[in-house]
Amino acid sequence: MKLSTKSRYAVEGLLYLAVYGTERPLSVKEIAEGTGISAAYMEQIFFLLKKTGLVSTVRGAKGGFTLGRPETGVTVSTVIRAIEGSIVPVKCVDDLSSCTSKVRSACLSRKVWIRISEAILDAANRLTLAELKEKYLAENGGTEHENIN
Repeated sequence: MKLSTKSRYAVEGLLYLAVYGTERPLSVKEIAEGTGISAAYMEQIFFLLKKTGLVSTVRGAKGGFTLGRPETGVTVSTVIRAIEGSIVPVKCVDDLSSCTSKVRSACLSRKVWIRISEAILDAANRLTLAELKEKYLAENGGTEHENIN
């Protein structure tokens, strides 16, 4: 399974927002500069995150983005789903009718994909934004303003 860069950058952007956006909203430009990701690409990502409620916007001269949910309620799987729509490596895991295999009724490989999907989902459901933030701050002395990625 290969996730798009949008998923990876969405996690990085949200982590940056969680670390540095606690006092005030952050602009896309600030988040982009802090993560080393282009502002145009980050804007596309944050548009998707806003649609799913993971971020909120504040209008005005001092506006920008804030987290739309508590850090403890945002998991890596939530972010991936917001960007990718699904977290499974093969469509048939979610929808058996999407299978085009001639051996669909006795497909052994589907069971493999289900197990892999469950393992990925388990790991992604356990990792929260709060946990990632805590680890980042512990590794960076809590205050260093470095690029996240």
